[in-house]
Amino acid sequence: MKKLILFLISLISFTSSPSLAFISAQEEGQLLQAMNQINPALVQFESIRCSLRNRMCLVKALMGPQGQKVGCMIERINDTSELYVETLESATGKTFVSLSPYAHASLSSCLNQLR
Repeated sequence: MKKLILFLISLISFTSSPSLAFISAQEEGQLLQAMNQINPALVQFESIRCSLRNRMCLVKALMGPQGQKVGCMIERINDTSELYVETLESATGKTFVSLSPYAHASLSSCLNQLR
């Protein structure tokens, strides 16, 4: 009985999804757009995948004129406020997304190390 329970627990843990994303696809697109405004001549961000369980985001990008594939981690994230900031333009009612200071510093540090 004990072996059966351990087997079922291991089976569930292996078949369950590896992480829970805490940003939606729309937020992901807006965030990538905000990231690509950092330094478009140096880097082109392609994707961002976040895990609530691991409290981190993996950002994939192309860097330099040759388009070298690189990846950076934004670690120790508890919620979306540590990843991005939303601002509402009162005149138009549009919401704009920009990187939080923590996420910006984390990405800049990673990219500087990869140069």
